[in-house]
Amino acid sequence: MRNVHRAALLALLMLVGCQTPAEYERVLAQARVEDCKAAGFIENTDPFRLCLMIRETNERIERVERRIDFLDAEISRAVTFGIWRRWP
Repeated sequence: MRNVHRAALLALLMLVGCQTPAEYERVLAQARVEDCKAAGFIENTDPFRLCLMIRETNERIERVERRIDFLDAEISRAVTFGIWRRWP
C-alpha cells in the first residue's frame, strides 16, 4: 500500500512542475494529509498532527540528504588532480 502512496505523490509532483511555489506547497501538504488519513489517523487529533509533523520533517531530511549528496558529488568531481584525488 505504501508504494501506491509513493506513486500518487510522484504523480502529484510531476503535475506541479508548472505551478507556483505556493501551489506546490499546497499540493505537498495535501499529499501529507492523505498519507496520514490512509495510515488510519483521524483528522484534527493530536496523533494526526504528529503524523503530519513527522512526514514534513522526513521530507526536509530527504531534501537535505539529496543536497549533501549533490555537493559531495560536485566536490569529488572538482577535486580530481594530484593528492586531492578522492577514491571511492
